Amino acid sequence: MNSNKVISKELVDIINEAIHSLRQRKLDGAYDFIMKAIVINPNIPEPHNLLGIWYEKRGNLDLARKHYRIAYVLDSGFKPAGNNLQRVGSVFQYDNIPIDYGEVDMK
Repeated sequence: MNSNKVISKELVDIINEAIHSLRQRKLDGAYDFIMKAIVINPNIPEPHNLLGIWYEKRGNLDLARKHYRIAYVLDSGFKPAGNNLQRVGSVFQYDNIPIDYGEVDMK
C-alpha cells in the first residue's frame, strides 16, 4: 500500500477478506468484499487490482486488464497492478508470473 494514502482498518480488513476469498476461489464472496471496498474508497488501487484478479479467475481477460489499468492509473507505484498487467496485458501471456494480490497491512 502506498504510504501516502490513509486507509481505515475497516477497509484493510475488507480488502484482506477479498484476498482470502479470491485465494480460496470463493468468487461470489470475493466480489462482495471487493465492491464494499470500492464503495468505501474508489480512489485507491487495491480493490481495482482485486477486481482485475476476480475477472481473470472468471476468464474475462479484457475486464481484468481494464481493472489492472485502473489500479495502475490510480497509483503507478502500486506494483501488484503492474505485475498483473504484465502477466495478462500483452498478446503473449506470461503464465510464469504469479497473481499479485497486493496484501495490505496497517504499518
